[in-house]
Amino acid sequence: MKAPYESMRDFRRPALHDASLGPVLTILVVMELVFAIGPALPLLFMTEAAREAYELGATPFAVIQQLLTFGIFAAALTALVRKLHGRGFWSMVGPPIETVANIKTVGWAVFLLLLVQTFLPPWLDLSTVAEVRPILPWLMWIPITIAALVVQTGMEELYFRGYLQQQLAALSDKRWIWMGVPSFLFGIGHYMNAYGPADGVLYVIWATALGLACADLTARTGNIGAAIGLHIANNLFAFVVSGVQGWPSSGLALLLFPYEDPFAYDYSLEALFAPWAVFEIITMCLSVYVMWLAARIAIKK
Repeated sequence: MKAPYESMRDFRRPALHDASLGPVLTILVVMELVFAIGPALPLLFMTEAAREAYELGATPFAVIQQLLTFGIFAAALTALVRKLHGRGFWSMVGPPIETVANIKTVGWAVFLLLLVQTFLPPWLDLSTVAEVRPILPWLMWIPITIAALVVQTGMEELYFRGYLQQQLAALSDKRWIWMGVPSFLFGIGHYMNAYGPADGVLYVIWATALGLACADLTARTGNIGAAIGLHIANNLFAFVVSGVQGWPSSGLALLLFPYEDPFAYDYSLEALFAPWAVFEIITMCLSVYVMWLAARIAIKK
């Protein structure tokens, strides 16, 4: 019987010829700078009104712009890896045909799962929705959104599950290192999405769990396609199904709930021990677990 992570041996092979920690640390530092500067670059070419919409993600076009800025990060990472490791883009991705097939297979499986979950109890109470955007214009944005999400999720998977997972697997056989460290770094990167310490920790827990699911799928398949497929389906629902009026990145949401002051969610860390927070942590982890199971069933691994 084939070991579940046997494909990881092939996937890490491009990293074995330069299995040193120095370049990895250099790329970590430089990419942090790129992540900090990159989103601001499009602002240099915008009018004041466009700048405001872009920063908030208040319109469909602004959200698409936000997602496409991840192309800057992908280009920077590819250049750094070529310079410091002497290898190229596809060495971090895996076999192209298998990768694309896994994106489609897992993307559809997880999308259908999330679609079914949307119509299961507890049903969405439409009476609480403040605005429903016109269906036809919303549908017209979906193909463009998927393309932009390929850029955004593809870059994140290229970095965390491609480059970092490969390089750390070349440095150590310990799974907690090559699966755990990139996943935790991925989780930490989501802390700033929150409005307070407790909210930030919840984001970190959820994103770390998602990272571990993607790391497992990458190790089972030997490419980042399954991870991208899961990530796209998850983010597609996050961006296009529901949002809150006036909140960041709500420009593509079909259903908009009434505006709330986001700083009402500025809870201290003690709130993490409250029953509602414990329930939310369990629910988030179960949600990721179910998506991971759907992906594994789809790829039969």
